[in-house]
Amino acid sequence: MRLSRRTADWVGYTRQVVQKYYDNAVSGAAVDQTVHMANDPDLKFLVDYLVLASDTILREQGYDMDRYELHVSGLWGQDVKCNGGTNVHVHKHSQICGWFFLETPENGSYPVYHDPRMNKNMIELDYRQGAELTTASASVHFNNVEPGTFLFANSWVHHQLTQNVAQTETKSIHFIVSHKDKHA
Repeated sequence: MRLSRRTADWVGYTRQVVQKYYDNAVSGAAVDQTVHMANDPDLKFLVDYLVLASDTILREQGYDMDRYELHVSGLWGQDVKCNGGTNVHVHKHSQICGWFFLETPENGSYPVYHDPRMNKNMIELDYRQGAELTTASASVHFNNVEPGTFLFANSWVHHQLTQNVAQTETKSIHFIVSHKDKHA
């Protein structure tokens, strides 16, 4: 993703706003996670963007988004320390999830999305791993994220943050966007 001036400005401002949450996060773990932050008025710009981008993605995928109202149901900071990472997971009761990266040290933690085709694993052939994404690829590694990178995916896609081998933290905001039916 190429950084726009707006996104670059968002990184510094968002880091400032989220720092109070990082300061109050439970420490001692390899990954500190903040409390839910979507109701913070200083992050309204980010929440609005996540809803708008998610709506656009879902419409492009063919969903009838005129029937639904989206909302950010999860928005928390993740501070991945040296040797920290997250397990592979999905987010139920939501449609879109992703990250907004704030600090990305060299050799830091980065996202990996895993192939959701569970029956494929049962008949998998050996494949040649290359730089290009192919039908045979088992996962996609985003080891080139930088501050300001947004990643969006359907919530049913298995994902994780790899182990951080840098001495400094990888900081990001992980989010989930859910829906409810619009009442006519």
